[in-house]
Amino acid sequence: MKNAVPAEARVLVVLALLAVVIYYGQQDFNASQNAARGWMSPVITKNEVAALKWVEANTQERTVFASDIFGGELLMSVLREGTEGGDWAIVPNVVSRMYDMQYNFYETNDSRKAWEIARKYNASYAWIPDRNIFAGYAWKYPNYATFDNATYFEKVFDNGHRIYMVKQA
Repeated sequence: MKNAVPAEARVLVVLALLAVVIYYGQQDFNASQNAARGWMSPVITKNEVAALKWVEANTQERTVFASDIFGGELLMSVLREGTEGGDWAIVPNVVSRMYDMQYNFYETNDSRKAWEIARKYNASYAWIPDRNIFAGYAWKYPNYATFDNATYFEKVFDNGHRIYMVKQA
């Protein structure tokens, strides 16, 4: 006795397998897009470049800014220092700096904690971009509300990109 599978059933099995492959392929594609999105978007905005004019006019060379990696490298173009960016081979405690800037500065809800991190690295200003930041671990938007606490920070520039003066103790 031959147990033949009808042609329609074989077609349905193939279509079901194809649907499963397409579903998981789409999931992988979406995950890949999300992972690449930060690198595909501008890492420096026009507003940040415009903010450099304010920096040059209002701060001294070697002024330290609490910054993400790309902001720090942009600030180097006008001889200012960022807490991140530049030649990582000579930056002391680079992994600690990345962690501090990612989680305890840009992503925190606690203004005092952000202020303490800025002070820890002798930052006079906070560089708060109008874009996703990358401080070493993930692409995230800064928590802008953290820096609006006048006890710890004073906004000195805002064209969408914001610069805050870090208040002294």
